[in-house]
Amino acid sequence: MFTPMYLLPRHSPKERAKYQDRWHTGEGQILEKTILDMIRSGAGEDFLQWDFEQGNLGFLESQWDLKGFSLFNEGIDFPAGDNFEAIDFSYASFYHSKLKGAIFYSANIAYATIYNCEFVNCIFAFTGFYGSTLEKVRFINCDFMEEDRITNCDLKEVTFKNCFIPKPLFFDCKFDEQTTVDDPRSEPSKGINVDKLNSKDLAEIFKGIKESYRAGQVNRQSRYYFFKERQCITRYNLTSRHSKIGGYLLEFCTGYGIKPPRVLITMIVLFAFFSAFFTTRFGFSDGLLLSAGAFFTFGANSDLLQTADFLLRILYVAEAFVGISSVALFITVLANVWLGEK
Repeated sequence: MFTPMYLLPRHSPKERAKYQDRWHTGEGQILEKTILDMIRSGAGEDFLQWDFEQGNLGFLESQWDLKGFSLFNEGIDFPAGDNFEAIDFSYASFYHSKLKGAIFYSANIAYATIYNCEFVNCIFAFTGFYGSTLEKVRFINCDFMEEDRITNCDLKEVTFKNCFIPKPLFFDCKFDEQTTVDDPRSEPSKGINVDKLNSKDLAEIFKGIKESYRAGQVNRQSRYYFFKERQCITRYNLTSRHSKIGGYLLEFCTGYGIKPPRVLITMIVLFAFFSAFFTTRFGFSDGLLLSAGAFFTFGANSDLLQTADFLLRILYVAEAFVGISSVALFITVLANVWLGEK
């Protein structure tokens, strides 16, 4: 369940102010420019280590400490390599920037604000977003490779386009109606040696997306991803034949309880099936009315059964039972969809 940032147990306004304000001092502005030049040059594995060990990085608490750091209006094309390995971007702010080809390895992005930024061909591994706000952010052709988590983040107008997401990525997040997530690519980018997407993981991936839309009360998208989640369970996760058959019946006849038109079509098919027997015996007009009387239980033309054989009487009773069940199912599914909007 999504929790507003100010209610998160580890959120501290004092810590946020402490780490953000330090960059606004005279020393902080000089240090920020120095580090920004390093980042523009591609950063790299342990890019702060030597300067930190030489005591050149002032108030930084460690060689990985970029808490409260800001990126504004930057466009950086990174060289190959672990550009941000183990960097702590807690309380950081990224605005109006485009990062291309960056690699975030074991990075921490907690309580951060990312606005109008674009991540293109970036790689994330063992990296966590926690309690952060992302607005008008675009992830394009990115690879979320191993153990990445976006947890309890608020996403507004965020796009994940053509990304490799092999495992569940979203946990307790909130999406707005303009946030979109493409179906994940089945393979990572060329040159990356990790396993392909396992179809058995798709259900949990879609479940996280579904719950995120539900938290944002985007009911239409929440239902859409619920359907995709159940589809994947039926196709890839169920093992017994009976379970699969039951799953496919639920999908095609009811849309897993969220598609009333499918129930209506099923009712029409069943009604046509039974009507074929009665119209053959009693003619089109009388047979159709008799079948309708059975299906909707209002008993029209039931006197014709006095001259009908035993099999037709059994079919009449069976149609009445099927009709009652179908109407009840249609009302239930329709109510489920309508009440879900409230």
